[in-house]
Formats: sequence, structure tokens, C-alpha cells
Amino acid sequence: MKQGNIGKSGARLAKSMLAAGLAVTLAGAAFGPQGAHAAGGRKPAHIIFAHGEKRIEVNGKAQSLAAPPPVIKGVTMIPVRTIAGAVGAKVYNDGKGTHIDTYANKVTLNAGMRGARRNDGYVLLNAAPTRINGTMHVPLSVIKQLWNGGYVFDAKLKRVYITIQPDPNAAPVAEFEAPAVVKRGEPVTFSDNSHDPDGTIAKTEWTGRKGAYFEPGVYAVTQTVTDNEGLRSSATREITVTDEVMYSPFDYYMRYGNPGDKFAVDTRLMNSFAEVATAESRGGRTLYMSNAPERFFGEGLLYEDELDGDSRLFLHHRNGSPERLKAAVVVTNEQSEPVKATIGNRGFAGPSVNALQFGSAAVLRYLNGAAPRELELAPGASAVLLPELEKLVMNPDDGFSAMLDVDSDGPLTFTTMALREGADPVAALASLPALEKVGNRGTFEDTDLLIEADEPLGVTERKLRLGHRGTSIPGVDALTGEATVDGGEYGAVTTIKLTNVAYGTRIVLNPRAGNFQGAVAVNGKVVGAPAAGHANPGEGVLLYRQEKPEGADAAALPAPPEVTITYSSPGASALPVLLVFFPGGAFE
Repeated sequence: MKQGNIGKSGARLAKSMLAAGLAVTLAGAAFGPQGAHAAGGRKPAHIIFAHGEKRIEVNGKAQSLAAPPPVIKGVTMIPVRTIAGAVGAKVYNDGKGTHIDTYANKVTLNAGMRGARRNDGYVLLNAAPTRINGTMHVPLSVIKQLWNGGYVFDAKLKRVYITIQPDPNAAPVAEFEAPAVVKRGEPVTFSDNSHDPDGTIAKTEWTGRKGAYFEPGVYAVTQTVTDNEGLRSSATREITVTDEVMYSPFDYYMRYGNPGDKFAVDTRLMNSFAEVATAESRGGRTLYMSNAPERFFGEGLLYEDELDGDSRLFLHHRNGSPERLKAAVVVTNEQSEPVKATIGNRGFAGPSVNALQFGSAAVLRYLNGAAPRELELAPGASAVLLPELEKLVMNPDDGFSAMLDVDSDGPLTFTTMALREGADPVAALASLPALEKVGNRGTFEDTDLLIEADEPLGVTERKLRLGHRGTSIPGVDALTGEATVDGGEYGAVTTIKLTNVAYGTRIVLNPRAGNFQGAVAVNGKVVGAPAAGHANPGEGVLLYRQEKPEGADAAALPAPPEVTITYSSPGASALPVLLVFFPGGAFE
């Protein structure tokens, strides 16, 4: 409502009211628990109003009262929702009186009585609360007595300004339930009862928590919670694991494991399983692989070739020099017409000294996909293909991995180089020496593999080898003209289509040659293999369980859905790996 003028007589009245003590109404009948909301961000609450007006402002938002704040015996009244709403209080009535509660400030009032309760203390108010038309009112002066606030009167603007300081942040409460005693391999259920009295839990961390414990002993489990303002608290419980065995690790994870979980397996047994019958075909993108020298010792050219059409770049290098270096990819249009390049799915990881980690992370990010990015080059122009790659500046012994799809509507020359941290890649293009080739690099045609399997899977155990399925992918080193091979199928993408996977079937990945850390996509969902750390040849990683439709009639189940797995060999991981298919009957 538009503000009106109070006039001289109103100003004198307002001043006299201030002298007598303004009052504020707490309309408990109109504002219950459902109206309470947290004071955001620990900011002071602000209330602004003018005498004789319905309009009132609470924390910067205008409200309209049913009537202007009344004046009784020289004391101004205001509706309760103003204070309660401003500070996030819950208002309710019971036999003890009217309660206005936040977590840290609990107030109890009674009409006609100057005595009030604030938390555990007694407060004698300057004037007694009263009820007007069924609502509870209190003097404005109690803002100082019952809340951490104050007020001022602007005689010029005829306005009252109330400020109430926020309650101090209360620490979150870490609280959980867990069984005190379990068997080895028994599923352990944790019930998280943590809460924040005056905010939200922003982060929950656990140490010692497992889905099952496989060795006898006493295990401490600690939950640490952090609230939205940074306060933390912790709680710890102990779980005793007896000698009695319920499940072995293999049996437990096959029953209750999540995709990405790793566990011990009998590798000799799995190696004896029959191979899945498949139909296979190669095609797809041209692969540009820059991996030699894998460890470079100074500035120079790592690899270069011309690509046209649908291509993929795979880069995997380490800094072997004593100084900080970076890698860059420059793309050049040597044609007489403009050429446009579209960068599609891509994954970058590093810098890090852990080659397994950055090799795995690059594949995982590639599989997760990315929004396309376009780059158009005029004739004779050069540009940095990936500005973000230059930000991966490597300390000595750091490395990085990158995998990205690039589609072009004409030929483009791609140059991968190692440079000093502040060097301009385009300016350095013509002067860099070629670095000595140590390892493998090259350009490869028809690198992507489609594997189709129609035979029933999940009836008996079966295996499918990935990452080195026989003949290595042949290619050419464009810098030397020599023949080369991609033995580990690095940078290639394998798609496995399984049309007949029985309900209950478990699909497990097992490394065969050494440590493996990677990722696969199963029906479009990316799974870390494993979810944390790496797996060795004595371990399996659960990738997928063919679940029956929830609530479906067992006698009338629909045909199981097709399963599609997308795989690419991560840099630095040992290959090959097996996909192993286990019938689910033994684990149901």
C-alpha cells in the first residue's frame, strides 16, 4: 500500500509512544509451526514499519497487514508473524502459555503477566503481554529482553526499524545405529540418524564403515557430519566380528555388492570358463595416438598427422624433465577453404604421478560425455584445439591422459607438443624439434570394435576377453612412415551388445595381466572399475546385475532387456581383462 503522511500530531504521538515503550503483537493463532522457516545465512532479521500504515517490511519483503498496527495506551502493536517469521520461530500454545521457539531461543509468554520464560531463565518484562482480537501482543521493549535485538525510531521518516541478531549456529549431531555383533561376511546395516538442529547436513563422511567384515575382530566406525555453515561433529561405534562365517567375500558381493565393488576371486577357475560365442566387426573413427615418447625430457614435437572426418585423439604422456612442462595440441588448416572441427565426447585427467589414476579418470570422463564444441579455421590458420589441456601443467614426474572425439568437414593437421609452462603453442609450431620415439604412437584406421553375442548368458559361466582380443590394431607412424600396432587397443572403443542375458546374471570384470583401473558404461551408466583404487588379477569388479522387474509375476516375466557395455582401455593399466558372466541362481 502507498505510504501516507502522519503529520505533526502523528509525529508527536509517535515520539510519546516511543517514550512509553512500543509493543509488538505475536499472532500465535495465525502463525503455527508450518509457517516457520530458517533464518537464512545467519543474517540479522530486519523489520520496518510506519505508524498508521498496513504495509510492513520483513527481511526485505513487503507484507500487508489486515489493519495498521494499533496503539493501546500509548504502545504500538504489530502482528506476531512479523517477529516469528523474521527469526524463523515456531509459535504454538499449550497449558503453559504461548511459545515462540527457535532452536537456541525458547520464549514462553502469558497474557496479563509480566513474568516470562526465556530458555531456562525467568524474565520480568517492562509491560505485560495482552491479547487483541484473540492474538497475543508483547511490548516492543521485550525485543531487547527476549531476543538479541533492538530498535530505533526515525522521526523524519516516521518509521520504526527493528534488528534482531541471529541465533548462534548450533553444531550438527552425528548419530547412527549399527549392530554391535555380526558374523564374518554378514551384511551390516547402518541407519543414519544424524541431523542439524538449525540448518542442514552438507556433508557426511565415514571411516571404518563397510557393508560386511570378513576377518574377526573389533572395528571402529566413525561418522563425521558437517553442517551448511561448516561446523562438524562425530560419533563412533564399535562392531565386533565373530569367528563364525556367514558369507565369503565372493558370495557376499555377488549377493549384495554395488557396481564398482571389488572382491577376491578364483582366477584359475574363471580362466577355465568357455568363451562367449560372438560376431565381431571393426570400423568407426580414425585413431590418432600420441604416446611416444610416453615420458618426455624437454620441449619438442610428440606426434603429428593429418586427419579428415570422424577421428579420435588419445594422448598419454609424463614429464621426465626437471622443470614444469605442459602438453598442447595445435590444429592447422592447410587447405584453401575454411574447415570446421567439432569436438565431441572428451575426457582429460592429470596432472598426477599416479598413471593408473589419470588413465582411468580420462576414460571415465570420456564415457560420461560432454557438450559439443565447434572450432572453425580459415585457410592457413592454426589454433589451440584444447585450451584446458594447457592448464594441466606438469611438475617433474607428473603425467596426464586425454581422449576426445573430433569430427571435421575437411582435412586438418593435428600437432601434439611438449612446451615450457608459459610458451605459446602456435608460435612454437614451426620451431620444435621432434622428440625421440620411445614407445608407441601412430594413426590407426577402423579401431572401434562391435561385439555381438546372441547366445544365452547366465545359464553357465562364460568369459569374454577385452583389451587384447588377438591381432593388434595395425597403423602407421606418420612422422617416420613406419608400421606400428596398437597392442592394447588404447583409444579404441569397444561396444558389446548382449541380447540374451538371463535374469539374475552377474557380470564381473577381472584383470588378467596386472593392475587395472578403468571404467565401463553399462546401458549408458558409467561404472568405475573399480569404484576406488585398482584391481589386480586376484580380484573381480562387479559391473552389473540383470535385475527382474520390480513387482513382476515370476510366472509371466517379460524377456530380459538387452545389455550394452562400452569399454575403452585406460592408459597405464595392464591388459587384457575378462568380462565374466555368472548365473544368478546360486546367489538369489
